[in-house]
Amino acid sequence: MSPPTTFADAWAAWLAYRCCSARPLRASTLADYESIYRRHLGPALAGVSLVAIDGTAIASVVVALSRSGIQPKRLSNVLVPLRACLRWHHRMGSLSRDPSPWFDSSVPAADERRILSLADLERLIAEIPPQYRAFVATAAYTGMRLGEIRALTWSDIDFGTRLARVNKTYYRTRMQRSTKTGHDREVPLPAHIVDVLLAWRPRCPPSADDLVFPQPSGRPIDPDDFRRRVFKPACARAGVPPGTRFHDLRHTCASLYLASGATVREVMDIHGWRQMQTAMRYLHTTDSLTTAADRLSAARARVELSGAASRQVTGNSTETPHADDLRCL
Repeated sequence: MSPPTTFADAWAAWLAYRCCSARPLRASTLADYESIYRRHLGPALAGVSLVAIDGTAIASVVVALSRSGIQPKRLSNVLVPLRACLRWHHRMGSLSRDPSPWFDSSVPAADERRILSLADLERLIAEIPPQYRAFVATAAYTGMRLGEIRALTWSDIDFGTRLARVNKTYYRTRMQRSTKTGHDREVPLPAHIVDVLLAWRPRCPPSADDLVFPQPSGRPIDPDDFRRRVFKPACARAGVPPGTRFHDLRHTCASLYLASGATVREVMDIHGWRQMQTAMRYLHTTDSLTTAADRLSAARARVELSGAASRQVTGNSTETPHADDLRCL
């Protein structure tokens, strides 16, 4: 492989390597990267010499894309493969400078993640047509990605342990035997979702792959068609925040788990997140921190009551317990 001279050469070399490395790009990710290059990075940088790219050049791309009307989240997505490409070439020796300082690694704005309240969520589920209601309810209360829940089969569900095995996903109409992160996981099923699934199973249309949520024809649910015909109209009828997306059900699930007292570690395991920072995005969306403080006060009150009861039984003094008595908190 000859050293690249232009960014177009550098991009092609990086992408070729990423497609055959120890952890190759998933088909969906590759398609997204190719679209990003075709629509954004190629027109801006294709003919630029690789050694001429610096922080100012990256800033110019950001300014140009922002002025074109691109949404902040999409802009962040565009910069991900650009940063990865340049960092790889730095490690390979094609780029003398480390490009990391040229990129802003801040978290996307919080208002781009629409979190539904429990009341909003239940109202939305009620507006979903009956043949898709179990699909949306399961997505909302398990936090599975759209591709993962489309690929879910009945053999993946263990009703005895109330667990669903997540080890595959659909990219368009092609099933892939891995998740987005490449890590299989087991997702707990809330008791009411177990009831929903048991009620749905006798009515589930037959499908070649024994899918839990196929279309009435038995084919996998088409995400674009589902969003257009089912999800968006139901959102409008339910009066949920404008622009609510199906993926926001995953965000909502994380937020509801945290508000209900789940730990960040538990939420990471359920949602298949590998980085703490991803889960921490959702803490601000709930009163979970205040709730945690309230639980601490409640625990202290229980210790005080327990201590008072013990002293009454033993005939000891009823003075307020010393701070040392509360060290277990």
